Amino acid sequence: MLQQVNAPARLGTEPVRVVMIPSASGGMGHISRTATLARALRLLDPAAEVEFVLDADRLRAFNIEATVRMGYKPRLMPARHRDNRDAIARLCLGDADVIVDDTMRFLVPLRACVPQAAWVSIPITPIGDELFMDWPFMKQMDAIIWAYAPLVGLPRDLDLVRDLVTATGPFLLVDGVPDRAMSRARLGVAPDTQTVVYAPRGFPFGREFGHRVLAGTYGAIEALRRTTHPDLSLTLIAVDDPSDLQGIPGVPATLPPWVRVHGLLSQEEALTHTRAASAVVAEGTSTMHEAAALGTPLVLAPGPIAETTLLATKLAEHGAARTLLPHAVGVAHLTEAFGAVLADPAASAAMAARAQSLVTGGGGVLAAARLVLDLATRQRAQGLARRLGAA
Repeated sequence: MLQQVNAPARLGTEPVRVVMIPSASGGMGHISRTATLARALRLLDPAAEVEFVLDADRLRAFNIEATVRMGYKPRLMPARHRDNRDAIARLCLGDADVIVDDTMRFLVPLRACVPQAAWVSIPITPIGDELFMDWPFMKQMDAIIWAYAPLVGLPRDLDLVRDLVTATGPFLLVDGVPDRAMSRARLGVAPDTQTVVYAPRGFPFGREFGHRVLAGTYGAIEALRRTTHPDLSLTLIAVDDPSDLQGIPGVPATLPPWVRVHGLLSQEEALTHTRAASAVVAEGTSTMHEAAALGTPLVLAPGPIAETTLLATKLAEHGAARTLLPHAVGVAHLTEAFGAVLADPAASAAMAARAQSLVTGGGGVLAAARLVLDLATRQRAQGLARRLGAA
């Protein structure tokens, strides 16, 4: 059980301080992943202090609200130039024992301004040109966490920094999520109805693609209601701004009662919706990992970037998800995918079980949290040794 895991011994009486710097320009998955790490840190060390910093230079406003919904009021790191970067780094990062960036490793030169802090990076695939772009940044890290499902494997681009890499698998804390029946009861979803859940999340892969996914999902549910599944419903979560649903071809201005819309939710609430669903539409890797871990059948419409396509393709190769490549997203293909998932619950349960087995394993977020706490202890010991040596 999570409560039985022991944290590393800490030096001194001050609580460990960790600063998370998730991608401020990407999707909500970066926020939720670092928030899951924060929860794990506090499971291992209830006294740990965690803060979130968002780079104002690359900010999607959606990510401010997303961070707040995860339970953190983020600091905004303002634009930096030669004359102010030291002061800004100390203001935003200066009290940290460990800094964890999620795809923001271009900021690692700021560690020169806060030498007491260790730096951990969570990269996405593909890594990029390992010699002239990412490699010089990665060589400055104290640790690199590879947070992908084991079936993805380690890319060769990490060979140059292999000694720094810990492959944990996805960051998942789902033990406390109620089972499907209880999740449905909590959300007021009847036990015998079928529902599809999709989280637009501000369309992180661009509005053109996001609108196609939403319109295709809506159109597919509507088509199935007219034919084989008259009671099928659609639940949209993480709709920060209701106006985002307006003016989309194929989506009516006034949604029918069988579409339920929720704003940004806490992690617990979002995972409860995922568990309760008959199927989840997933674009990004965090949603794929979470739904798979919860045993919910997946219909994958991966965002048009290499990271999401890689995981979606791997899951499809193992018969663990229904996958549509970006160019194929539309009403016809989504109708076929949802229809197949809903028509054969036993086959869909087997598919979901395969996804669950492929995604879980590797130590997960608790392994990542132990690594962060170990680094904090090491940094404090080194700082103490320097002070004693100076005295």
